[in-house]
Amino acid sequence: MIVTDQAQRLRELMAQSGHVPEPVSSIMNARIISIASGKGGVGKSNFSVNLAIQMRKLGKRVVIIDADFGLANVEILLGVAPGYTIADVLNGTVDIESALTIGPMGCMFLSGGSGMAALTELTDSQIMRLTDSFIQLDALADFIIIDTRAGISNAVVNFIRASSDTIVVTTPDPTAIADAYTLIKSVKTSMPDVESLKLIVNCVVNDTEANEVFEKLNGVSARFLGIKLRFLGSIPFDSYLVRAVRKQKPVSIQYPFAESVTRYSKICADLLDVDTGRKSSIHNFVMKLIGRFGS
Repeated sequence: MIVTDQAQRLRELMAQSGHVPEPVSSIMNARIISIASGKGGVGKSNFSVNLAIQMRKLGKRVVIIDADFGLANVEILLGVAPGYTIADVLNGTVDIESALTIGPMGCMFLSGGSGMAALTELTDSQIMRLTDSFIQLDALADFIIIDTRAGISNAVVNFIRASSDTIVVTTPDPTAIADAYTLIKSVKTSMPDVESLKLIVNCVVNDTEANEVFEKLNGVSARFLGIKLRFLGSIPFDSYLVRAVRKQKPVSIQYPFAESVTRYSKICADLLDVDTGRKSSIHNFVMKLIGRFGS
Protein backbone atom coordinates (compact mmCIF):
# COMPACT_ATOMS: atom_id res chain seq x y z
CA MET A 1 0.00 0.00 0.00
CA ILE A 2 1.18 3.52 -0.75
CA VAL A 3 1.58 5.80 2.25
CA THR A 4 1.49 9.44 1.15
CA ASP A 5 2.58 12.61 2.91
CA GLN A 6 -1.12 13.35 3.43
CA ALA A 7 -1.58 10.08 5.31
CA GLN A 8 1.34 11.03 7.56
CA ARG A 9 -0.26 14.41 8.13
CA LEU A 10 -3.51 12.65 9.03
CA ARG A 11 -1.75 10.55 11.69
CA GLU A 12 -0.01 13.65 13.07
CA LEU A 13 -3.35 15.47 13.21
CA MET A 14 -4.90 12.63 15.18
CA ALA A 15 -1.92 12.54 17.55
CA GLN A 16 -2.12 16.29 18.13
CA SER A 17 -5.84 16.06 18.93
CA GLY A 18 -5.17 13.28 21.43
CA HIS A 19 -7.03 10.66 19.39
CA VAL A 20 -5.12 7.42 19.06
CA PRO A 21 -6.93 4.66 17.13
CA GLU A 22 -8.01 1.82 19.38
CA PRO A 23 -7.61 -1.84 18.41
CA VAL A 24 -10.43 -2.76 16.06
CA SER A 25 -12.98 -5.43 16.98
CA SER A 26 -15.41 -7.11 14.62
CA ILE A 27 -18.13 -4.66 15.72
CA MET A 28 -18.16 -1.16 14.26
CA ASN A 29 -17.75 1.53 16.90
CA ALA A 30 -18.11 4.53 14.59
CA ARG A 31 -21.63 5.87 14.27
CA ILE A 32 -22.61 5.93 10.59
CA ILE A 33 -25.14 8.56 9.52
CA SER A 34 -26.63 8.62 6.04
CA ILE A 35 -27.93 11.99 4.82
CA ALA A 36 -30.58 11.53 2.13
CA SER A 37 -33.09 13.57 0.14
CA GLY A 38 -35.86 12.81 -2.30
CA LYS A 39 -34.56 15.34 -4.79
CA GLY A 40 -31.53 17.52 -5.45
CA GLY A 41 -31.17 21.16 -4.52
CA VAL A 42 -32.53 20.90 -0.96
CA GLY A 43 -29.19 21.51 0.79
CA LYS A 44 -28.30 17.92 1.66
CA SER A 45 -24.56 18.27 1.02
CA ASN A 46 -24.43 21.61 2.83
CA PHE A 47 -26.08 19.98 5.81
CA SER A 48 -23.61 17.06 5.70
CA VAL A 49 -20.59 19.37 5.61
CA ASN A 50 -21.77 21.73 8.34
CA LEU A 51 -22.89 18.89 10.59
CA ALA A 52 -19.39 17.46 10.26
CA ILE A 53 -17.79 20.83 11.08
CA GLN A 54 -19.98 21.19 14.18
CA MET A 55 -18.93 17.70 15.29
CA ARG A 56 -15.29 18.67 14.84
CA LYS A 57 -15.88 21.75 17.02
CA LEU A 58 -16.97 19.34 19.75
CA GLY A 59 -13.80 17.30 19.34
CA LYS A 60 -15.30 14.39 17.40
CA ARG A 61 -13.35 12.60 14.68
CA VAL A 62 -15.41 12.79 11.48
CA VAL A 63 -15.13 11.34 7.99
CA ILE A 64 -17.53 12.38 5.23
CA ILE A 65 -18.03 9.91 2.40
CA ASP A 66 -19.18 11.71 -0.73
CA ALA A 67 -21.49 9.12 -2.27
CA ASP A 68 -23.10 11.61 -4.65
CA PHE A 69 -21.14 10.07 -7.50
CA GLY A 70 -19.65 12.32 -10.13
CA LEU A 71 -20.93 15.61 -8.67
CA ALA A 72 -18.17 16.19 -6.08
CA ASN A 73 -20.32 18.47 -3.92
CA VAL A 74 -18.44 17.88 -0.67
CA GLU A 75 -15.03 18.85 -2.00
CA ILE A 76 -16.50 21.98 -3.60
CA LEU A 77 -18.22 23.05 -0.39
CA LEU A 78 -15.04 22.41 1.61
CA GLY A 79 -12.87 24.12 -1.01
CA VAL A 80 -10.34 21.28 -1.12
CA ALA A 81 -9.45 19.11 -4.13
CA PRO A 82 -8.88 15.41 -3.31
CA GLY A 83 -5.87 13.52 -4.56
CA TYR A 84 -7.64 10.17 -4.64
CA THR A 85 -11.15 8.71 -4.71
CA ILE A 86 -12.60 5.46 -3.42
CA ALA A 87 -11.99 4.04 -6.89
CA ASP A 88 -8.26 4.20 -6.13
CA VAL A 89 -8.90 2.29 -2.91
CA LEU A 90 -10.93 -0.42 -4.62
CA ASN A 91 -8.29 -0.74 -7.35
CA GLY A 92 -5.57 -1.19 -4.75
CA THR A 93 -3.68 1.98 -5.71
CA VAL A 94 -3.81 3.38 -2.16
CA ASP A 95 -5.29 2.40 1.17
CA ILE A 96 -8.22 4.36 2.51
CA GLU A 97 -6.11 6.30 4.99
CA SER A 98 -4.03 7.65 2.12
CA ALA A 99 -7.17 8.39 0.08
CA LEU A 100 -8.69 10.58 2.78
CA THR A 101 -8.46 14.33 2.17
CA ILE A 102 -8.12 16.66 5.14
CA GLY A 103 -10.42 19.65 4.97
CA PRO A 104 -11.02 22.65 7.25
CA MET A 105 -10.67 22.01 11.00
CA GLY A 106 -9.33 18.54 10.30
CA CYS A 107 -12.61 17.35 8.83
CA MET A 108 -11.72 14.36 6.64
CA PHE A 109 -13.57 13.28 3.52
CA LEU A 110 -13.43 10.54 0.92
CA SER A 111 -14.33 11.47 -2.63
CA GLY A 112 -16.66 9.01 -4.33
CA GLY A 113 -15.66 9.98 -7.86
CA SER A 114 -17.24 7.41 -10.13
CA GLY A 115 -15.80 4.44 -8.28
CA MET A 116 -18.84 3.54 -6.18
CA ALA A 117 -21.45 3.59 -8.91
CA ALA A 118 -21.28 -0.17 -9.33
CA LEU A 119 -20.93 -1.47 -5.78
CA THR A 120 -23.07 -4.48 -6.61
CA GLU A 121 -20.51 -5.56 -9.21
CA LEU A 122 -17.42 -5.64 -7.00
CA THR A 123 -15.01 -8.54 -7.28
CA ASP A 124 -14.15 -10.63 -4.23
CA SER A 125 -10.79 -8.88 -3.90
CA GLN A 126 -12.49 -5.47 -4.04
CA ILE A 127 -14.98 -6.55 -1.37
CA MET A 128 -12.05 -7.53 0.84
CA ARG A 129 -10.45 -4.13 0.24
CA LEU A 130 -13.73 -2.39 1.06
CA THR A 131 -14.03 -4.41 4.27
CA ASP A 132 -10.44 -3.64 5.27
CA SER A 133 -11.07 0.02 4.42
CA PHE A 134 -14.02 0.32 6.78
CA ILE A 135 -12.01 -1.39 9.51
CA GLN A 136 -9.47 1.42 9.09
CA LEU A 137 -12.19 4.10 9.05
CA ASP A 138 -13.72 2.64 12.19
CA ALA A 139 -10.40 3.18 13.95
CA LEU A 140 -10.03 6.74 12.62
CA ALA A 141 -13.53 8.14 13.09
CA ASP A 142 -16.17 8.56 15.76
CA PHE A 143 -18.71 9.48 13.08
CA ILE A 144 -18.92 8.57 9.41
CA ILE A 145 -21.30 10.85 7.52
CA ILE A 146 -22.47 9.51 4.16
CA ASP A 147 -23.69 12.19 1.77
CA THR A 148 -25.84 10.01 -0.49
CA ARG A 149 -26.95 10.71 -4.02
CA ALA A 150 -30.13 12.77 -4.22
CA GLY A 151 -33.23 10.83 -5.21
CA ILE A 152 -34.17 7.19 -4.93
CA SER A 153 -31.95 4.31 -6.01
CA ASN A 154 -30.82 0.91 -4.77
CA ALA A 155 -27.48 2.45 -3.79
CA VAL A 156 -29.17 5.07 -1.60
CA VAL A 157 -31.35 2.45 0.10
CA ASN A 158 -28.32 0.22 0.68
CA PHE A 159 -26.46 3.08 2.39
CA ILE A 160 -29.50 3.70 4.58
CA ARG A 161 -29.79 -0.02 5.35
CA ALA A 162 -26.15 -0.18 6.43
CA SER A 163 -26.16 2.99 8.54
CA SER A 164 -26.77 3.52 12.23
CA ASP A 165 -28.89 6.59 11.53
CA THR A 166 -30.65 8.22 8.58
CA ILE A 167 -31.52 11.90 8.25
CA VAL A 168 -33.89 12.95 5.47
CA VAL A 169 -33.48 16.56 4.29
CA THR A 170 -36.30 18.45 2.61
CA THR A 171 -37.52 22.01 2.07
CA PRO A 172 -41.04 23.52 2.24
CA ASP A 173 -41.27 23.28 -1.55
CA PRO A 174 -44.24 20.97 -2.39
CA THR A 175 -42.17 18.93 -4.86
CA ALA A 176 -39.43 18.44 -2.26
CA ILE A 177 -42.00 17.27 0.31
CA ALA A 178 -43.56 14.86 -2.18
CA ASP A 179 -40.15 13.48 -3.16
CA ALA A 180 -39.15 13.12 0.50
CA TYR A 181 -42.27 11.04 1.11
CA THR A 182 -41.46 8.89 -1.94
CA LEU A 183 -37.97 8.30 -0.51
CA ILE A 184 -39.40 7.35 2.88
CA LYS A 185 -41.86 4.98 1.15
CA SER A 186 -39.02 3.38 -0.80
CA VAL A 187 -37.06 2.84 2.41
CA LYS A 188 -40.09 1.21 4.05
CA THR A 189 -40.63 -1.05 1.04
CA SER A 190 -37.03 -2.22 1.13
CA MET A 191 -36.76 -2.29 4.93
CA PRO A 192 -40.16 -3.35 6.35
CA ASP A 193 -38.84 -3.35 9.92
CA VAL A 194 -37.86 0.33 9.92
CA GLU A 195 -40.05 2.30 12.31
CA SER A 196 -38.42 5.73 12.48
CA LEU A 197 -36.34 8.19 10.45
CA LYS A 198 -35.06 11.65 11.29
CA LEU A 199 -36.08 14.81 9.41
CA ILE A 200 -34.48 18.19 8.74
CA VAL A 201 -36.45 20.98 7.04
CA ASN A 202 -34.11 23.36 5.23
CA CYS A 203 -34.55 26.89 3.83
CA VAL A 204 -37.53 27.79 6.01
CA VAL A 205 -38.96 31.27 6.54
CA ASN A 206 -39.76 30.60 10.19
CA ASP A 207 -40.36 27.83 12.71
CA THR A 208 -44.08 27.76 11.97
CA GLU A 209 -43.39 26.81 8.37
CA ALA A 210 -40.91 24.13 9.47
CA ASN A 211 -43.40 22.61 11.91
CA GLU A 212 -46.10 22.53 9.24
CA VAL A 213 -43.82 20.59 6.90
CA PHE A 214 -42.91 18.15 9.64
CA GLU A 215 -46.52 17.59 10.69
CA LYS A 216 -47.55 16.99 7.09
CA LEU A 217 -44.78 14.48 6.35
CA ASN A 218 -44.99 12.78 9.71
CA GLY A 219 -48.76 12.44 9.42
CA VAL A 220 -48.78 10.68 6.06
CA SER A 221 -45.69 8.59 6.92
CA ALA A 222 -47.27 7.34 10.16
CA ARG A 223 -50.68 6.73 8.63
CA PHE A 224 -49.72 5.01 5.40
CA LEU A 225 -46.24 3.62 6.09
CA GLY A 226 -46.10 3.02 9.83
CA ILE A 227 -43.02 5.23 10.11
CA LYS A 228 -42.73 7.94 12.75
CA LEU A 229 -40.43 10.82 11.89
CA ARG A 230 -38.27 12.48 14.51
CA PHE A 231 -37.97 16.22 13.89
CA LEU A 232 -34.31 17.15 14.37
CA GLY A 233 -34.90 20.81 13.55
CA SER A 234 -34.89 23.33 10.73
CA ILE A 235 -32.39 25.57 8.97
CA PRO A 236 -33.57 29.08 8.01
CA PHE A 237 -32.87 30.63 4.64
CA ASP A 238 -29.62 32.47 5.32
CA SER A 239 -27.81 34.89 3.01
CA TYR A 240 -24.58 34.16 4.87
CA LEU A 241 -24.85 30.51 3.88
CA VAL A 242 -25.23 31.55 0.24
CA ARG A 243 -22.12 33.73 0.51
CA ALA A 244 -20.16 30.90 2.12
CA VAL A 245 -21.07 28.49 -0.69
CA ARG A 246 -19.84 31.01 -3.26
CA LYS A 247 -16.56 31.30 -1.36
CA GLN A 248 -16.34 27.48 -1.15
CA LYS A 249 -16.14 27.68 2.62
CA PRO A 250 -18.44 26.02 5.19
CA VAL A 251 -20.70 28.67 6.71
CA SER A 252 -19.93 27.17 10.14
CA ILE A 253 -16.37 28.43 9.72
CA GLN A 254 -16.74 31.45 7.45
CA TYR A 255 -19.64 33.08 9.30
CA PRO A 256 -19.90 31.42 12.75
CA PHE A 257 -22.34 34.09 13.92
CA ALA A 258 -24.91 33.28 11.21
CA GLU A 259 -28.37 32.09 12.23
CA SER A 260 -27.99 28.91 10.20
CA VAL A 261 -24.84 28.05 12.16
CA THR A 262 -26.72 28.39 15.44
CA ARG A 263 -29.23 25.84 14.13
CA TYR A 264 -26.50 23.49 12.85
CA SER A 265 -24.87 23.64 16.28
CA LYS A 266 -28.10 22.80 18.13
CA ILE A 267 -28.98 19.97 15.75
CA CYS A 268 -25.50 18.52 16.19
CA ALA A 269 -25.73 18.69 19.99
CA ASP A 270 -29.15 17.03 19.97
CA LEU A 271 -27.94 14.32 17.61
CA LEU A 272 -24.87 13.53 19.72
CA ASP A 273 -27.06 13.29 22.79
CA VAL A 274 -28.88 10.26 21.37
CA ASP A 275 -27.36 6.79 21.27
CA THR A 276 -29.21 4.67 18.72
CA GLY A 277 -27.69 1.45 20.00
CA ARG A 278 -27.57 0.04 16.47
CA LYS A 279 -24.32 -1.82 15.97
CA SER A 280 -23.19 -3.88 13.02
CA SER A 281 -20.18 -6.03 12.26
CA ILE A 282 -17.82 -4.75 9.59
CA HIS A 283 -18.71 -7.72 7.40
CA ASN A 284 -22.46 -7.16 7.69
CA PHE A 285 -22.06 -3.44 7.04
CA VAL A 286 -20.19 -4.06 3.77
CA MET A 287 -22.65 -6.76 2.69
CA LYS A 288 -25.55 -4.37 3.21
CA LEU A 289 -23.68 -1.62 1.41
CA ILE A 290 -23.20 -3.72 -1.71
CA GLY A 291 -26.68 -5.20 -1.58
CA ARG A 292 -25.80 -8.76 -0.58
CA PHE A 293 -28.09 -9.03 2.40
CA GLY A 294 -28.07 -12.79 2.64
CA SER A 295 -24.31 -13.05 2.96
